[in-house]
Amino acid sequence: MLLPMSENGHGPSNSHLRYFKILSYSQGEIRPTNTPALLIFDDKMPDSDIQIDDKTSFQDLRGQSRPPNNLVEINQVTKSFGSKEALKDVSFVVPAGQICGLLGPNGAGKTTLFRLLMGILKVTEGSLLIDGRDAFEERVEVKRLIGFLPDEPVFYSYLSGREVLELSAAMHGLDAVDAFHRTTPIIAKLRLADDINNYAEDYSRGMKKKLGLLLAMIHEPKLLVLDEPTNGLDVESTHLFYDLISETAQQGTTVLFSTHLMDHVTKLCSHAVIINEGTLVARGSLHELLSTYGESSLEDVFLKLTARPPQR
Repeated sequence: MLLPMSENGHGPSNSHLRYFKILSYSQGEIRPTNTPALLIFDDKMPDSDIQIDDKTSFQDLRGQSRPPNNLVEINQVTKSFGSKEALKDVSFVVPAGQICGLLGPNGAGKTTLFRLLMGILKVTEGSLLIDGRDAFEERVEVKRLIGFLPDEPVFYSYLSGREVLELSAAMHGLDAVDAFHRTTPIIAKLRLADDINNYAEDYSRGMKKKLGLLLAMIHEPKLLVLDEPTNGLDVESTHLFYDLISETAQQGTTVLFSTHLMDHVTKLCSHAVIINEGTLVARGSLHELLSTYGESSLEDVFLKLTARPPQR
């Protein structure tokens, strides 16, 4: 593990990306060392990262057989904070290569679910698997598989957009320069090329969202998790954003994203999951949701399933 530091070893540097402090990990503890070092990565992957073809059945860590085509498997997940249940017995799967919309009112539990997916939180009950790996117990391996775009991306204030991308690539064990050049066409497509060498902290909210998406994609993850990805984007940028997500999904990447914009889900997604007050209330293809609930639009289905009594 690496922590950015200056050349003299006394904390973050404004001008040197290549110097880091090495953190050692042993028996569940992270310990700092006194060694500044250049980025050096071991490209050997553990056995758990060996690819298994989609015709092979295999056992997960719990010894249970799982379908190899479901990249995300959420099974009876409950998450409690003290006496409050943020999620209650939530179950659904997201097949590989699918674009799935995660829908729900404010406070429904979407952000909690994303934090569970990222291994930031641990489920209270149930299981959450990413490509057969437990999202919390195997979170180091899982984070190699996921690209995450939060609703409000935050970057180092003293780094340019390019430096942020190169640093992220290096932390993933990639050649920073090669990874940046590979990302250049996407940078241009998102209209960020003219600003990529400017300080990221000076970016508008929409530009930060674009940079955040580039960070999520730079290591070519199997799963993209996007939290309100078009907040702060203008109309043109929204279309560019979704065109890029569609192209990425066509290349085999699985996408799970939350939004309050039902027309975007209709245009982009094949499937949707709706949660309300921490409970899953609907899941399935868009066609199945419309036919099951007898509505002409996804918005009408959403309003029917999440209706709340008037306040008095």
